[in-house]
Amino acid sequence: MTDERLRYDGCFIFFGDVRYDARLQNLIHTLSRRSARLALLQVCEREKRFEFERCDVYSVKIDEGLRGARKFLASYIALLPKAFMIEAEFYCAEDVFSLPIAASLARLNRAKLFYDSRELYFAIGALSNKKTKQQVWSLIEEFFIRDASVFTTGDLDSEILKSRYRIPLPATIYNFPRRFTVERSNFIRDSLQLSSDVVILLYQGMMGEGRGIFKMLDALAELPERFALVMLGDGVLLNQTREEIVRRNLSKRAFALGAVPYHTLLQYTASADIGLALIEPISKSYELALPNKLFEYILCQTPPIVSNLPAMTPIIERYRVGVATALETKEIVQAILHVCDELPFYREQCRAAREVLNWEAQSEKVLSLFR
Repeated sequence: MTDERLRYDGCFIFFGDVRYDARLQNLIHTLSRRSARLALLQVCEREKRFEFERCDVYSVKIDEGLRGARKFLASYIALLPKAFMIEAEFYCAEDVFSLPIAASLARLNRAKLFYDSRELYFAIGALSNKKTKQQVWSLIEEFFIRDASVFTTGDLDSEILKSRYRIPLPATIYNFPRRFTVERSNFIRDSLQLSSDVVILLYQGMMGEGRGIFKMLDALAELPERFALVMLGDGVLLNQTREEIVRRNLSKRAFALGAVPYHTLLQYTASADIGLALIEPISKSYELALPNKLFEYILCQTPPIVSNLPAMTPIIERYRVGVATALETKEIVQAILHVCDELPFYREQCRAAREVLNWEAQSEKVLSLFR
């Protein structure tokens, strides 16, 4: 290894943008307290280098029109020159797509390998109807996972990975938000010029299959006119959702605004009345989902309504912060009306729960994992 290489305490690799990703921001925030220098290699919309909390971020951009194998091949070709410039004590793959690069660099540099398994990648919701692609990523994960210290976002995921790949039980690092002071406001009402009596339903997350996007629109159509729906996020269904809003004549009540940077996201969250996480169990990964949006809603005192799935329902029932519902339109509408009628109670429950369900409560576990 030559002196021309850049030396870091740790290097993250991510197929995404840290500016929109709360989990990676939180990991870097915690580990930067102990590490002199961290690096992040990411594939995102712009070729750019910047610093985030004492972490040097190297961004590479690929042709936005690429899909499938060509997209990942182009990503690897773009990432590898920068990757080989970095020598780190550990490498952390932030998804299965970056796992081959992180594993190769860890072997090359005799460094430790971590794998942040954010979902069950052998059963990705987006690939539920693409069996060949699903099998390829499953085989890639199986090949590399045994070299890594694995951590997940939920206990059920950890148990399944242990059984499937015969590895030690992965640690669970929940998708809790940091304990920000987030004041309730009229940010959404002011931005969209909505009247003060409008009840604002909020969805934040990817606009993709299995996220309950059209079920939310179905429910909105059955709710009184004083209810409005705001959707924040990017994805393959964004344009179709906008077209569907127009087709259903809901343009004055439904707004698909696209993605917003995380540092402004919680302004939206804290100005909504009810948060929605109506994930559909189209894959094992979605069936066991425990998304960060659930905990962000709680942090911002925006009571959540979620699918009655096995990972989310226990949070709702234990802390009594909202409602877990079946995904029939009638059931969703009833849940929304109930929470709306009991908003003061559920907001108080959120205030209590956020003292427990925050990133700071597990930061020592993160430091211990990366010791």
